[in-house]
Amino acid sequence: SFSPTLDEEELGRYRKFLNEAIRRKATVPERERMYIEAWERGFAPEVKNRQEVPPQYEALSFAEFLALPALPLAYEDGDWEAVRAHNARAVSLEGYVGEVRRVRDGWNYGSLPWKGDVHVHLRDHPQPRCFPDGPRGGQIVTEVTPHFQPPKTGWSDEVLWDLCQRQVRVRISGWLMHDFQHVDGVGRWRVSAWEIHPVTGIDVWDPDGQAWQPLP
Repeated sequence: SFSPTLDEEELGRYRKFLNEAIRRKATVPERERMYIEAWERGFAPEVKNRQEVPPQYEALSFAEFLALPALPLAYEDGDWEAVRAHNARAVSLEGYVGEVRRVRDGWNYGSLPWKGDVHVHLRDHPQPRCFPDGPRGGQIVTEVTPHFQPPKTGWSDEVLWDLCQRQVRVRISGWLMHDFQHVDGVGRWRVSAWEIHPVTGIDVWDPDGQAWQPLP
């Protein structure tokens, strides 16, 4: 039977699996080795699991976000410095929520699959509706991790879905991260493998007061 979180025995089996994958990476096919090396060398769990709220954010436009370096699935030696430098940046991005999706990746946080991230996909212009028809390749991915979901914040699935339905202008802030695992999604359901992950702040534009209002 499953429990809400992984117990020590389950976590131990998971660690052994990862360590064994690293030990055997020289014997596996090239594409599989790419994933193992990326996890081993540059995609430390603490990047995805960050809980620190930055004291300030660097505002990026869509154009500036898209100007971030396009990196391959398997980083070369010269890519690591860029990844680490950009992963340390706290940024904010304005736009409109095109999609809200809960994904089954709770294992990243030692929990059940459905206790994972909520994807909030930003577009640079308002859409006719949430989940609009047409191409999806122009949106920027942001992710609300379990650490920033209720009860720590009020950013429930329903609240985020409401932002998408109303097509209000939002400002999403958090840590920049290169999600190498989804390089192959660029052009299909995302415009870049760079994303804001985790999201640590959400503001909604108040047209009457002409000011940003934090989403509690």
